[in-house]
Amino acid sequence: MTSLRQALLISAALSLPNALHAQSRPNPPIVVDRGVEPAPVISPEVLPDHRVTFRIGAPNAKSVTVDGELIRQANAIATPPGDMTAGPTPQITMAKDKDGVWTGTTTTPIRSGAYRYYFVVDGAVTLDPRNTAMSPQRASQNSMLTVPGDFAEYRQPLPHGSVSERHFTSTTLGRADRRLIVYTPPGYEKSASAYPVLYLMHGGGDSETSWTTAGQANNILDNLLAEGKIKPMIVVMPAGYTPNAGQVMTSDPDKEPFVREMTTDIIPFIEQNYRTIADPEHRAMAGLSMGGIQTLNTSMSNLGTFRYIGIFSSGWFRQADRQWFYDHKQDTISRLNKELKLFWWGWGYTDFARPGAMEITDYFKTKGVKLTTVESAGGHDWRNWREYLNAFAPLLFR
Repeated sequence: MTSLRQALLISAALSLPNALHAQSRPNPPIVVDRGVEPAPVISPEVLPDHRVTFRIGAPNAKSVTVDGELIRQANAIATPPGDMTAGPTPQITMAKDKDGVWTGTTTTPIRSGAYRYYFVVDGAVTLDPRNTAMSPQRASQNSMLTVPGDFAEYRQPLPHGSVSERHFTSTTLGRADRRLIVYTPPGYEKSASAYPVLYLMHGGGDSETSWTTAGQANNILDNLLAEGKIKPMIVVMPAGYTPNAGQVMTSDPDKEPFVREMTTDIIPFIEQNYRTIADPEHRAMAGLSMGGIQTLNTSMSNLGTFRYIGIFSSGWFRQADRQWFYDHKQDTISRLNKELKLFWWGWGYTDFARPGAMEITDYFKTKGVKLTTVESAGGHDWRNWREYLNAFAPLLFR
């Protein structure tokens, strides 16, 4: 029978913080009164050369694989800078040991960054039970792997801001349970100052938590602030989905409930509950993919509300929607240079949004609209969107 002391020892070992697990080698066996117990399963484990080892205890399983964004999007660390290819896919072969623990290590180093992943055990998807870092999407959950070394890394010591979850009533949707995530910069709680605001939108399939999990937005902003590269700002990350009306991605703002929710509910809620500088000079909006379309629809139909706009991997995916905008918004286009201080667009070389984004920005340029455009390596993925936020934020509120 297990003694209380043995139970406490085992419980403490199994509850070691995930941050320590990800940074360390497997622990030595735990010595208890009755002999040697197996070491706790550690997963994920980032090796010194940036290969990553995954482990899961599944003694009765016949097969285990690792899947998710890590497999589909991670580039090898050796990919040359500026290379426009997607890079090799990290292969992971899982093998079971005598204790029923499946272990597998990537064959290539993984580039620094944050990646979603999950296990597939005999065909069933499961989270990594030894990893407490997670990133929910709209209809699913993922485990999170962070490979240190890039601008999104959580660093110590430096001042860190706060991330909070807020709920508000949406009069637009008739819902009292709408949620958004708010980042406030270091020192906000002790300060009496008012701050500019960036409204930052997620993409289709994601949620309002995605920018602070897969996107690492709070870490990016903390690091930029510590380096003196950005103005202190509040960042608001709303839920883009409008569930009671279905989700639309058209260029007609009258068909997009989120446009009304942003102007009628979200901005007033933030300005009533946070110390903001409530004028267009201190308001920005940006979004990726679906959130980029919502950013376009909101800003183009409310000129004078935002002075800074960022479009990441987006730009009305259907030709019919682009044409509708060209046909109905010529007056809007003629006012963009007057109303916007920054109109920033970024897309990946292999991004499915690239053709539409290039068409729209080329059209704007023929109309004399001032734009900043960036084409990066890679495709429609979080590695690029983190890079875009890192590049876009320092240009705001200047």
